Amino acid sequence: MSAPTTDVTDERALRDAFGTFPSGVVAVAARVGGQLVGIAASSFTSVSVEPALVSFSVARSSSTWPLLRTAGEIGVSVLADSHDVLCRQLAGPAERRFEGLSLRTSAEGAVLLEEGVSTFTTRVHAEVEAGDHWIVVLEVLAVSADPEREPLVFHRSGFHRLHRDDLDPARLDGRINGGPVEGGTETGATATDGSEQAA
Repeated sequence: MSAPTTDVTDERALRDAFGTFPSGVVAVAARVGGQLVGIAASSFTSVSVEPALVSFSVARSSSTWPLLRTAGEIGVSVLADSHDVLCRQLAGPAERRFEGLSLRTSAEGAVLLEEGVSTFTTRVHAEVEAGDHWIVVLEVLAVSADPEREPLVFHRSGFHRLHRDDLDPARLDGRINGGPVEGGTETGATATDGSEQAA
C-alpha cells in the first residue's frame, strides 16, 4: 500500500519526504582573515569528473556563507561515522565550531579535518539561486581519501552507520547517472545521484 500524497504546502510533510533520502555530512570550512569559518552540510554531492566539480546547498539566510565564499580556497571534509558529536558542534555557535578539532589548512585557506573519510580542496566555481537556498558548485583542486574510515549517514533527521549485511558485495564501478557502468549497459534513468537537505 503506497503512502498518501500530501500537498507541498505542508512544510512538515515536505521536510519528512526530503529526509527519506540518506546522505553523508560534510564540513565546509576555510580560514578567512585569520578566522576559522565553516558550516556542516548534508547536501553535498559529486557533479562532474571533467572538470572536477562538487556541490552543496546553503540557506540564503546563512550568515556564515557570505564570509566563507570570500576564501581563496574552501575545504570540504566528509565526516566519519564517529563524528556525530563533531557534526553537532559544527552546526552550533560559530565561536565554538572548531574547538578541539585536528585541522590542516592549505596555503589559500582551505580548512580540512585530519580525520575525514575524504577531503576536497576547492574553490567557488558557480552559485545558483534556488528558492530559499544557494546551490554552490565548487571546483575540486585536490583530494584525499581514507579507505579504512566509514562515513556518517544522515537520514530522517538522525545519524546512522552503513550496514551491508544483506546486500550484493560486488563493487559497482563507473557512473550510474545515465552513463556506462563497467560490465553493464547504459542505465538511462535507472538511478541518479542526489542530495537532501537537513530536515
